Amino acid sequence: MRRVNPKHYSEEYYLTDASGYDEFKISWGKILEPRLSRIAKEIPSVYGRKVLDIGCGRGELAFWSARNGAKEVVGIDYSRNAIKLANEAKKHYSRAVQKKVTFKIGDAKNLRFKNNGFEVVILTEVLEHLYPEEQLIVFQQIRRILTDGGFVFIHAAPSKWFNDFTYRFWCYPLSTIIVGVNNLMTNGDYGNLDKPLKIRTRYHKIMHVNEPNYFSLKRIFKESGFEGKIRSTNITINKPEITWKDKLFNFLVFLYPLSKNVPFNILWGNDYFAVLRKK
Repeated sequence: MRRVNPKHYSEEYYLTDASGYDEFKISWGKILEPRLSRIAKEIPSVYGRKVLDIGCGRGELAFWSARNGAKEVVGIDYSRNAIKLANEAKKHYSRAVQKKVTFKIGDAKNLRFKNNGFEVVILTEVLEHLYPEEQLIVFQQIRRILTDGGFVFIHAAPSKWFNDFTYRFWCYPLSTIIVGVNNLMTNGDYGNLDKPLKIRTRYHKIMHVNEPNYFSLKRIFKESGFEGKIRSTNITINKPEITWKDKLFNFLVFLYPLSKNVPFNILWGNDYFAVLRKK
């Protein structure tokens, strides 16, 4: 079966490219970078629950879960480098957190856990790294190990439709016009967006083998027996809203905040998240 070679997920990748690496190197995951902090706000309470973090990477959300009251947290990743970094970070937490959190090398397509063993499954920044045939197997495995009253939190980015169509033909051209007019009239230096060809890094081109769209997510959820509303944050593309200009820019260029929900996030959503429960 096709899969991205885990060797691509090197220590260099986690410490120089994977979002949040600066914060991780400073705080060992105690400080969440803005994107992850925004995403974490959408995760329902994990207090008193047993949590599985699939594709845990450096372990930030596993530690976050433990610090927010989860009774037990298991983080798995098929990258040895990720688990090595997560276990190194674990040494810098309190004994209480250390007792709750365990990291293991593991394949999401073969979850070696008992049926109905977890009340919460976290799956962030994983789906875009999985081929379609892998995704269905992963969700079947999740359905098996998740309790009937539990939930799955997913976050996936970027949206392929947003990057390939909306950003290229709407966001960047409109931003260029708005920024150009503003800077000409005010003699200012309001920043423009990155050019479309620069929004994917070299790692993205290797690892993002299956960037989602709204309907591909809806289909895989339905096929695997889950349901939940698909929403967007657009946290990685929106300008920080410091002034009224930033708010106006985000509305005109990214249709924010309309783009947080259907139908606008189908094309204007840069990312997708959902809280899924068994049907």
